[in-house]
Amino acid sequence: MKAMNIRIISIFLLAILLSCSGNKQSQLAKLKEQRQNIDEQIKKLEAEVANSNGKTLNPDKLKFIGITEVKTSPFDHYVRVQGSLDGDQNAEVFAEAPGTVSAKYADVGQQVAKGQVLAQIDDREYRSQLESAETNYKFAADMFEKQKRLWDQKIGSEVQYLQAKTSKESLEQQITSLKQQIEKFKIKSPISGTIEECNIKVGGVVSPNPQLVAYRVVAFSNLKVIAEVSEAYSSRVQKGDKLIVQFPDINKEFIAKVDFVSKYINPVNRTFLIESKITNGIQDLKANMVAIIRINDYHTDNAITVPMNVIQTDQTGSYVYVIRPKGNYNAATKHPVTIGGSYNGVAEILSGLTKGDKVISTGYQELIDGEYVRF
Repeated sequence: MKAMNIRIISIFLLAILLSCSGNKQSQLAKLKEQRQNIDEQIKKLEAEVANSNGKTLNPDKLKFIGITEVKTSPFDHYVRVQGSLDGDQNAEVFAEAPGTVSAKYADVGQQVAKGQVLAQIDDREYRSQLESAETNYKFAADMFEKQKRLWDQKIGSEVQYLQAKTSKESLEQQITSLKQQIEKFKIKSPISGTIEECNIKVGGVVSPNPQLVAYRVVAFSNLKVIAEVSEAYSSRVQKGDKLIVQFPDINKEFIAKVDFVSKYINPVNRTFLIESKITNGIQDLKANMVAIIRINDYHTDNAITVPMNVIQTDQTGSYVYVIRPKGNYNAATKHPVTIGGSYNGVAEILSGLTKGDKVISTGYQELIDGEYVRF
């Protein structure tokens, strides 16, 4: 009877609201809110009517549910980003002088040492100038020595001595400059490592253009993973944080830590850079290999956690159903909760539950606050 009266009242209220003038969107919102409140009252009254006398209930006909006892356990939250593998020394090698490649001494996969010549650019014109300058220098040096001996004996003029000295020193500077220019025609490795990229061939033309990389040399003895992290986590990601690094291409995973956190936010994509050194000698790693990085930005040893799917929401906020004694039976009781972080389908409960509470984890979807249940 009570349920029937509530239904008649709800229909009457809806008719009154529909007859009112005003904004249609506002009317619609009010009607939905009114309907929700009425539906909740109807369900509650129906449950009260059905359970008005707990002693006469048939336990076998009560709704069957599953429960999970609340316990404290460690809780970790991770920020997941995609990064890549890089050498601690990853050098792009460029030609220092324009010209045609006349010789190539190293190729991809070869181990090279710092300062080793990787390729030679045609330098015949400068070598010809060097030979000419060295010939002239020998003559100038002989003339200077003769003039110096004469000058020491007070023979000859000072002008002749100074001219011979200037000619000799000028040729010395010219030879030094030519040798420095000739060295620029050699493409050398700036570090010791492995050649991972080679973009030149004999007979090809090269230039000091920074967009034309001749070689790439990577020192794999010191590897690191690098990643860009959204600035939203700038206050939560710190040097020393735990990392879980996974290389999906080779199906390997290891634990590391954040060794570097950039203080600069990239204005283009609003991210900052982090780095982590690899020291455990994993095999089959290659430069620029994709790495999935999980940054442990939050940890607590004694957290109350529940599965995310048991948490429901209504107008007042989040809540779960827990088991409480009611007469001779158990009833589902609505408990408001405050949620902290969540990760991997698990949420930390900051308030609303205590250790030992029995949370309804199965069959909670259609429950009514105070409804008798069995488990």
